[in-house]
Amino acid sequence: MFGTDPLDADSDNDGLDDGEEVVQFDTDPLEEDTDGGGVSDGDEVAAGTDPLYEPDDVDDEPLDSDGDGIPDDVEDKLGTDPFDPDSDDDGLDDGEEINEYDTDPLDADTDDDGVSDGDEVDDGTDPLDSDSDDDGLSDGDEQYYNTDPLDPDSDGGGVNDGDEVDRGSDPNDPSDDFPEEPTTTPTEVDPLVGAYVGGCADGCSSTGSSGPGAAWLLVALVGLARRRRA
Repeated sequence: MFGTDPLDADSDNDGLDDGEEVVQFDTDPLEEDTDGGGVSDGDEVAAGTDPLYEPDDVDDEPLDSDGDGIPDDVEDKLGTDPFDPDSDDDGLDDGEEINEYDTDPLDADTDDDGVSDGDEVDDGTDPLDSDSDDDGLSDGDEQYYNTDPLDPDSDGGGVNDGDEVDRGSDPNDPSDDFPEEPTTTPTEVDPLVGAYVGGCADGCSSTGSSGPGAAWLLVALVGLARRRRA
């Protein structure tokens, strides 16, 4: 009479036995969703809704047109595009930005360091911190100088990248982190008289009496004075 399967208690596999459908709920034992509302008869009975009344069918899954993990109604409130999974085209889905990284789904570069949020996540830098390694250079500047945005002292020379750039040294060359102090020309002292006789540290100007001739003149005067005393 009903066309149900005499060997299957639930001919339409809606969670209600054929007998329950016919006798108790007046639903169609051959139609999983009698009212066509999108929810099976058995689920409606379990939820307490009317399997014969389509408007009260409740779909537990909210509509997410672009599949980014953010329901359309929430995207409407946020201002993101419910039909574009990556509203700001930064390489991260809107759902990732909101639920995982706490970045702005409407700003491709949340920390304004010149590197997009998606690239920062790929590189391992912090999309919420413009200077991930705190060396005084933004992550974007580090790309410009070809330094490591995750190492404050890329060349391992002992001076951080930002300080090197500020003073004009190469943040990728450890040899210039601590330049050598300029050396001075050693002086010469005559062991007999204890007088300075050469090796001018200042280059020995042409004027004055600090050259070797002046030193030997001093020696001669000392010898003359000794003879007179004798």
